[in-house]
Amino acid sequence: MTKADNKPETKVTKRKETKRSEKVLPDALVPESQWEILGQACMVNGKAVRLRQWPTRYGDMPSKEDMHERVDQLSERLNHLLTCLYAQGEHKLLVILQGMDTAGKDGAARAIMRSVHPMALRMVSFKEPSEQEAAHDFLWRVHPHVPGAGQSVIFNRSHYDGIIMPIIQDNVSATWLDERIHQANDFERLLVETGTTVLKIFLNISREEQHQRMIERWETPDKRWKLTEKDLHCGENYSMYANAYEQVLEKTCTKQAPWWIIPADHKGFRNMLVAEILVGTLERMGLAWPEPDPAVAKSEFWKKPSTGQAT
Repeated sequence: MTKADNKPETKVTKRKETKRSEKVLPDALVPESQWEILGQACMVNGKAVRLRQWPTRYGDMPSKEDMHERVDQLSERLNHLLTCLYAQGEHKLLVILQGMDTAGKDGAARAIMRSVHPMALRMVSFKEPSEQEAAHDFLWRVHPHVPGAGQSVIFNRSHYDGIIMPIIQDNVSATWLDERIHQANDFERLLVETGTTVLKIFLNISREEQHQRMIERWETPDKRWKLTEKDLHCGENYSMYANAYEQVLEKTCTKQAPWWIIPADHKGFRNMLVAEILVGTLERMGLAWPEPDPAVAKSEFWKKPSTGQAT
């Protein structure tokens, strides 16, 4: 892949440097538009999905220090916005993280959540289906975990494993795939029509980076436990998994629930773009703090002078 292939075709301008004291504004994030613009350029939005043509790395990245500072800034703003969403009790947010093994779903989720109050965001991880889950339709195990009013949820893997893995393991028919794609799209349309904003993010890792991360896990004693036969199968059959994801991403990218394909070879850059997409989405929701309870507002308590002493 050439260097030109590695850059999304997006014209960006150099971001304005900001001081630490300017990190978070009360009503909006300090605009640093080039990375949000780049994040939006990662949206599939009707484009053909051939993963080898989508970048796994961006050539002109900011410094490591700048990326860490930007993620800190975004994480703090994310806490403000998600807490406001929780307090308002109207909107619902579902973030779906998918990607091949070692793409960084756990790492991206940790980076997003590190400054967020636990009541404002929760994560649900889906592993191999249990015997009970496998006895039901593939949506049965995920539906109870979708957000209610005022809730935000991250799915670390999702119902899409119920489409991807059968393609890999069972060589399913075109009819089977069409039916399951239709069911996934209908499920997400139901969520959107009942007030849920659905963000679907695929972390796009190269074959070379995936192989390197697997080797690093094996050579690190406290990380070896993470490796499974499924991981090795994915590493040995990268093209097979990529082809399966291409079919599914293209057919399930809808207007109401689009996919973003994020370069995932660089962990810090991956985390920054994911956070940019989340913050940008929440900023556009028009969130506002709710009015206080009228009874509380009228209370005589606020008219009493403070003694200045804790009891």
